[in-house]
Formats: sequence, C-alpha cells, structure tokens
Amino acid sequence: MIFPMQRKAIEYLLWLSSSLLLSVGIVLPMFSFQKFYIFNDTFSLLGGVLYLLEQGEILLFLILSVFSIVLPLYKMVLAFLLVNNRIQDAGQKMRIVKRLAVIGKWSMSDVFVIAVLAATVKLNMIATIEVHTGLYIFGSGVIVSMILVHTLLSDYELKPVA
Repeated sequence: MIFPMQRKAIEYLLWLSSSLLLSVGIVLPMFSFQKFYIFNDTFSLLGGVLYLLEQGEILLFLILSVFSIVLPLYKMVLAFLLVNNRIQDAGQKMRIVKRLAVIGKWSMSDVFVIAVLAATVKLNMIATIEVHTGLYIFGSGVIVSMILVHTLLSDYELKPVA
C-alpha cells in the first residue's frame, strides 16, 4: 500500500525525471546524417527544428515544434500544477485534468514523428543515419511522462465526450 506522502514523493520524482529527460533529450544530438560519405550533419531535436525554419520549411517546422517540443513541455507544466497540489478550486483543477488527459493521448506522437523522420532518411539510398543518445533520452522522457500522467489521472474518472 502506498501512503499519500509516498505517492506525492513518487509523483515529484516522476515529474523531475521526465522534465530533465525531455529537456536534455531536446538539446542532445539525436541523429547524424551522412550523404555520399562526404557530408556529415549531426542534429539535436531543437537544432533540427531550427534548421527547418532556416530552410523555409515552415509547415514541417510548426508540426515538429508543436508535437515534439511545445506539447511535451506544456504537458509537464500541467503535470506540475497537479503534482504541486496548490490549486484549491475544484473546477480549475478539473480543467487541468481534462487538458492533461487530451495532451496525454498525443504523448507518443513526438516519438512517432522522430521515427518517421529517421525511417525516411534511412530509406534514402544516398544517405545513412546514426542514432545518438539524445533520441534514447528523449524517448525515455516521453515514457516517464506517460507514467506520470497515468499516475496523476488515476484519481479522476474521466468520461468520453459524446
């Protein structure tokens, strides 16, 4: 049996772990692309997104930014509001819970987007890709944040919207 103080400590630990993993995973190198065995580029998630912006790929920039950076960070802010337990208004707390539930459903989309990017590059016969620790750290952060959200939402009965 987990006591309330132990549960709160677990929630804080999960929040801190996932926040650190996501933040570090965003800036650490994720991929190295090698084309024609001459050109070699290494990208972090943040660097790759900024590169898309520099290249004028606004739609890809927006999609990757929103799903891989903005939503995970927003999810961590919402989770902290629940972990911190300082919101006394039940209506406001329920709005946060509902937002977290909706965002939680998109949790793996950020990893999926990165996987599609890697597969696309890997399928190209003139380029090779090497995966770096940033991808594993970021993926771990997503998984830990999913566990956190599941833990936080387990106290609430959420009904599907008809």
